[in-house]
Amino acid sequence: MLSGDGDSKKPKEKGVSILVADDDPAMRSLVSDELKDEGYCVVQVSDGLEVLHCLRDVSPDLIITDLRMPHGGLDVVARIKEVVPKTPVILMTAFGDRETESLAYKWGASAYFNKPVRMADLKEAVKNLLDKDGHTKSSDGGRCNHG
Repeated sequence: MLSGDGDSKKPKEKGVSILVADDDPAMRSLVSDELKDEGYCVVQVSDGLEVLHCLRDVSPDLIITDLRMPHGGLDVVARIKEVVPKTPVILMTAFGDRETESLAYKWGASAYFNKPVRMADLKEAVKNLLDKDGHTKSSDGGRCNHG
């Protein structure tokens, strides 16, 4: 289920959209709320199929996805990179190890985090990836109009 919120308390408008995919509603909400507080436009989905479906309608500037969720896994990272090759992908997992991290980067992840994730570290990675890839100024700030 897609849910993009127009948040009335945006401290600054970045015009940047982030897709957050996690089957855990609490984690998805926490990450989304933290990013919205930073002024990002956030679209939420709960599984890998919804990620791929969403990419047909939304061109997010960055994607944050859980590794272990329905229709998830490294295959979803690879499929995302096929559809939107220049979009950074942050992969999070509660079940990771060094091999999983190595495979994540091999399959196209731009950053990798073991859960529990420190929100300050995640927000810093988001900022760095968006700055590095030149996505901080979106040419189409109206992308986040799902509701």
